[in-house]
Amino acid sequence: MKTSSLAVVGGVGFGRLTAIALRAVAPGSRSRVLSSSLVPVALVYPLARTAVRDRPAVLREVGGVAAMAAVTALGTRSDRATRVIAWGWLAHAAFDVVHDPGRDSRLPDWYPALCAGFDAGVAWDLLARP
Repeated sequence: MKTSSLAVVGGVGFGRLTAIALRAVAPGSRSRVLSSSLVPVALVYPLARTAVRDRPAVLREVGGVAAMAAVTALGTRSDRATRVIAWGWLAHAAFDVVHDPGRDSRLPDWYPALCAGFDAGVAWDLLARP
């Protein structure tokens, strides 16, 4: 099995466990915690840059951070907050799958696959247990 496949599987498991633990520890604030976590998770890519030579990649990353901030704002104001937040986590997983961090990134090659799996695992738990 390739490293990226293992990273996705491990990420899904870790994401599910994180969401389950939050449900157990902070049942009333799980959605709020997972919603506010979207922005820091999205900030990983631009903060991992060693330089800003790859402007298109940086613009995609900043756009991703802005999109996650919008989902966070919607998620905290929506009657269907859990679903909005779950779709935000799925959107971040899709971003991880298609985004190439580029040569200026300090992130290891397997990181986007792990992150996509984690995001999908969190979304899975949110959609399964709103």
